[in-house]
Amino acid sequence: MRRSVYSKTGWLILVLVAAVPRVLGAFFLPNAFGDAYVYIRDIGVMSTKLSSGRFAFADLYGFWLPFYQFISAVVNLFVRNGFYSGKIVSALFGVGSCLLIYSIVLRLTTNRAAALLSLALIALNPLHTFYSASAMTDVPFAFFVLASLYFVLSRGWVLAAIFAALAGLTRIEGWMLIVLIPVIQLLRERRISFVALAVMCVPPLLWFYISWKATGDWLACFRSRQQYHDWLMAANPALARVSFGGILRDGVVLLVSTDVAVLSASFIAGWFVLKRLGRYRRAQAGTHEDRILAPVVFFFAFLGFLLTAYLTRQAPIIFPRYGLLLFSLGIPILAWTFLMFRQGKPQWARTLLISIIVICVLDWGIQFAGAVGTVNQYRAQRSVADYLRDHYLPAIDGPIFSDEGNVTALSGIAPDKFLTSSDAPKDREAFLTFLREKNVEYLVFNKQVGSTPAKLFPDLEYGGSIGPFEPLTHSNAAFLNTNIWLYRVRKVSEARP
Repeated sequence: MRRSVYSKTGWLILVLVAAVPRVLGAFFLPNAFGDAYVYIRDIGVMSTKLSSGRFAFADLYGFWLPFYQFISAVVNLFVRNGFYSGKIVSALFGVGSCLLIYSIVLRLTTNRAAALLSLALIALNPLHTFYSASAMTDVPFAFFVLASLYFVLSRGWVLAAIFAALAGLTRIEGWMLIVLIPVIQLLRERRISFVALAVMCVPPLLWFYISWKATGDWLACFRSRQQYHDWLMAANPALARVSFGGILRDGVVLLVSTDVAVLSASFIAGWFVLKRLGRYRRAQAGTHEDRILAPVVFFFAFLGFLLTAYLTRQAPIIFPRYGLLLFSLGIPILAWTFLMFRQGKPQWARTLLISIIVICVLDWGIQFAGAVGTVNQYRAQRSVADYLRDHYLPAIDGPIFSDEGNVTALSGIAPDKFLTSSDAPKDREAFLTFLREKNVEYLVFNKQVGSTPAKLFPDLEYGGSIGPFEPLTHSNAAFLNTNIWLYRVRKVSEARP
């Protein structure tokens, strides 16, 4: 009885440690990335159709896989706020991810202290907290992958397949698990569960059907993604090729977001698995070879997917959020690797532990600074967006040219009222002619990101005129290169003599 009470109290404390920063963040932190506002819009549209009884199967189709949006839309039927519904759902999945990491480490190492420290490492991580408070799929997807890994470790193949299928309904890279889980089972048990395999095949088949139902083309999603990719490469030729500077920048982002200690431990564990690969058929449950195989396979499969996409320029930029899944999968590997090292070389254990703590603290500091910079960047974007929301008259004013996607989303103005650099010519005079012919009312651009106005008019350091456009205001943040200018066309009655 006493043990049961202690267990319930202990779990409550773990839940609170993970939940407090994430739930508070959902209400008080901005979204960490511009895509979140598109997800919020989709959640609102889907929720409206659900509440009115007009929801159809084809409404699940979109640029992204639909499971996270659908869950958030269902939650929004009760919350009645699409903005917070998506953030709350993500926060709850973030809490679940923390608890899963605790459970995975406990199963992997049978060491409660290691499990508690692992939970603290993920629960107090600034990057994971920030994205747990954002209406995006990164954290929910990581939850499903971690849940699948947990049941792989306990040899619950069908349950592992169910969570793998949910991951595959959230992000396309989850489809890799269709291969990974049977391979792990084959190595561990010399057999494959065909029921589990069938369950994991449902997401791609279902998505192909949804695409066909909505568009008449079962590959429509991939074609639209390729069109976006082609536009991005055309608009940013520097992204189309691998460069030393780009690799250095993106490599640092990946190291910090994955955590150097986690990445290093994962490679050590990977070498351990590689050397003993032939023994897995003879490994008994509970041995080192048996326990570490699945986490290592999961980690390097997703790392390999990311690096392949990056080198082939399908994902030409590595954002900090790309390291979240690797960080989550790598924490149990870090705990296992340290305990294995301590068992083999106990005299070095203290030094190694101090080194791990120092590295994790440094990574924490860099991530925290990045989060603060993102919040300041959001405030600058919010300031310009609020001005547009308060002064723009959709029924009277012409379109807005905006190269700041977050400003566009935060303004609340209908997307069809905006033009972007993808619509505009790259010649200075042709650009001004384009603005005049389209009756553009406002210009919004960031001098630091190389948008068309910034490139064509580099002498605007002090807010000079752009043809008939004059500056209204600008908002800047000292960190993360944010300097957003808002211009408005000069009316004839306002023209200077």
